[in-house]
Amino acid sequence: MKKTIFILIIIAFIGSVAKAQVKTSSSDTSAANTIVLGRGAGFLIIDGANNTYPPGTRIIVKPGIYTNGLIVQNLKDVTICGKDVTIDGLSQTEEGFNSCLNISKLTNVTITGFTTQNNGYRMLNINSRMVNVTLDSLSFINCNQGIYVNNNNKLIWDGTDATVNLLNFKITNSEFINCGTNDLNGGIEKGYVFNLVKNLVVSNNIFSGGNPGNLIACRAVDGFKIFHNTIDGINPINNDDNRLMMMTGNGDAYENKFTNYEGHAIAVWPVSFGKVVKTSHFYNNTCIGARRYAAFEFQEFREYAIRGVTTKSDLIVNNNTCGDINTDHWTDYPGTFIDNYQFGYMGGKVTLTNNKGYNFFPAPTNNVYWNLAKPAVVYGNIYDYTRKSKD
Repeated sequence: MKKTIFILIIIAFIGSVAKAQVKTSSSDTSAANTIVLGRGAGFLIIDGANNTYPPGTRIIVKPGIYTNGLIVQNLKDVTICGKDVTIDGLSQTEEGFNSCLNISKLTNVTITGFTTQNNGYRMLNINSRMVNVTLDSLSFINCNQGIYVNNNNKLIWDGTDATVNLLNFKITNSEFINCGTNDLNGGIEKGYVFNLVKNLVVSNNIFSGGNPGNLIACRAVDGFKIFHNTIDGINPINNDDNRLMMMTGNGDAYENKFTNYEGHAIAVWPVSFGKVVKTSHFYNNTCIGARRYAAFEFQEFREYAIRGVTTKSDLIVNNNTCGDINTDHWTDYPGTFIDNYQFGYMGGKVTLTNNKGYNFFPAPTNNVYWNLAKPAVVYGNIYDYTRKSKD
């Protein structure tokens, strides 16, 4: 009898220890699949090698300030929650210069809630191919560089999803304050496509401050959706030929608001990957207060035409509102709806329709609302010559 009681006590003790490792909330559907990791400081590695965390696991990082960064790798079908977790670069000093979030070999993973601040390096480092990864509700504050895809190994695209570097990659509901360029890599060169991004989503984010030049750059992307983002105060002292949303490929950008910035708000260097011609759409965007350059850009290059691998792509720019364009009164390029390099290099065409503009410098004449080549289709665009000042 005493032996039986002793065994029951041991079982109860083990059960209480197991429960202590699990943090539950009212929203948890399975408390058994929730685990808390980290000590609230220093450095943390979350490694799913050897199937450490089964599908459906919710990994919660213990709140605190981590000054040596986090590594997240070898995970599948999990969510990682970093609410009240700060990765601090210690004002970009040597001790905290490289302190960031490093991710590798993730599939069907959502990373949410983390704050990375005061970082002198890349605020989030992507070190491998990613499939169905979502970065959601993150905060990046005062970081020299942005989200960065390492280019140590070029993944050559063979026409299949198996050789897409970032497949179904999402950046959502996050804030970027005084940060550098988000470089998602990719390229088209020497007759091949490498590190292709497919089905990219950038939505419901807030970008403010900083002089990144290009805010988000993706040099080979098949199907982007950029929508419901707010962008303000970017490049206050940067006068380079910038593109805040710089996409080489095809996709849609809509219902974004750009205010008080320098550079093209959205640019596409058009490419269709494969043999099917795809059309990009820029619509319902608001672009107000650009110090230099047209609101949009379309630019082709001969070297992007690779027989059997890529083909032309078109662009439709429709129903956007663009005002106070070229407020620097810069004379090298006029302020207008679009800088249109539609010169027949690949055969892509631009349609410019139903856009509303005011206070371009110089004011357009003869209903010419573009720079360089005339778009293939133009109608319904309206310019208000009486509206002179910013709202």
